[in-house]
Amino acid sequence: MDGRMRPYLPELTIRDYNIYQWYLRGVQYQLNTTYGLYSCSQLQHNGVLFALLSDSLAGREATCKKVRLPWTLCWRPMMCQTQGIRLAAQVEVLLGWHKLQDRRCDELPFKQRVKRTIDRILLRRAYEKAVKENPALERLFEQEQEQAIVQMNLNAKNYTEAAEPMRYIGSCIGRVFYLLDKAGRVTGDKRVGRYNVYLVNGVEDPGAALENARRQSLAVANDLVRAYGMLDVKLNKSLIDNIMILGLRHAVEPLDPENQPVRWELP
Repeated sequence: MDGRMRPYLPELTIRDYNIYQWYLRGVQYQLNTTYGLYSCSQLQHNGVLFALLSDSLAGREATCKKVRLPWTLCWRPMMCQTQGIRLAAQVEVLLGWHKLQDRRCDELPFKQRVKRTIDRILLRRAYEKAVKENPALERLFEQEQEQAIVQMNLNAKNYTEAAEPMRYIGSCIGRVFYLLDKAGRVTGDKRVGRYNVYLVNGVEDPGAALENARRQSLAVANDLVRAYGMLDVKLNKSLIDNIMILGLRHAVEPLDPENQPVRWELP
């Protein structure tokens, strides 16, 4: 699982598809121009959702215009640098950096250790710049890591402990992909003796672990939908509904596996 929050294409209108693509290009452009070309390699697409939510909740209408893509001669339509897009770029950089810290170097094969060292060297400057621009966001990342165990035990109605719906939504998304990621690593973690939440709880069969992860993830996705219902989305509601409801559920368990993957190629 790569942990990307994307729209569910079969239920997406062409208008919403274009808006998503414009926001995606806007976040990529912001990453490239502000944090360097290498930061784009860490793009997980979760930041695009935060850009959409930030601008749509505030009622900020983004302007689309054609811009030349960095390092190319191609001109593409994209959303201009809104506050939501700037926030999304910072989120992507911090997510990329903290993802590199998730596993100890001695747990990785040699090639992955080399790649991780290169990633940390090339991404460090972008990370330090993002922290300097938005130290509150970095503190929030640290708090979420410290409270991970507590957040894992939150129930569907306990929104007050999660501070606010937006923070609870972020916690739910993180929990879903954490569970799925750990379920996919059961065999490898068991072989090398690495910590895995399923192995600790006596679940050693990969199929059973994946089924357990899907069952818990669907329950978390239902909690997320309840929290999302508290938000007053002023713009792009149909697109955000698609990502939050169908996109997340499809990432957990394909809604129409016979006809996947769906790829659109528009002129």
